[in-house]
Amino acid sequence: MYKVNDYVIYSSMGVCQVTNICRENFGGTVEREYYVLNPVYGNIIDIFVPTDKRNVVMRRLLSKAEIFELINIMPDLDSEWISDDIFRRVTFGEILQSGDQQKIVQVIKTIYNRKIELEQKGHRLSISDSDTLKAAEKLLYHEFALVLDILPDQVVPFIMAKIQI
Repeated sequence: MYKVNDYVIYSSMGVCQVTNICRENFGGTVEREYYVLNPVYGNIIDIFVPTDKRNVVMRRLLSKAEIFELINIMPDLDSEWISDDIFRRVTFGEILQSGDQQKIVQVIKTIYNRKIELEQKGHRLSISDSDTLKAAEKLLYHEFALVLDILPDQVVPFIMAKIQI
C-alpha cells in the first residue's frame, strides 16, 4: 500500500505523486477507497485509482541503484524491429502499459535505430512509431529525472556519459 506523498509510476501516465487517499462513491452503490494521483510532469489533474484494484499497473519508482543497473545493461539490450505494423503497435503499446523499464528501453532503442536507418535512406518514421517513441521516452526520462534529481532534458546526456565510461 502506498502512502500520501509517495511517488509511483501509474500505467502510461508516468510519474505521479499520491496526494491523498480517500473514500468516494462515484455514482455506484458502494463507497471505495482511492489513491488520488497527480502527474509530476504535465497537467495538474486528479486521477482516482481504487486501492483494491489489482489489475492496475502502478509501481514504486526505481531506486538510484536500479537505474544505474539499467543504464549499465542498455548497450547489451536487443533491439529487433517488428515489421508488421499492427503487431508492432500492439506489442509496443503493451510494453508501455506494463511499466517494465527494461522493455521500455528496448522499445526506445528499437525505434531510435529504425529512425536512424530510415533517415539514412531519406525517409521518416511513421507517425505511430514517432508517437510511441515520444511516449516511451517520457516514461523513462521522467522517472530517471525524478529519482536522479535532474531535469528530464538532462537524462539523455546523463545516460550517455555513464555508458561511455
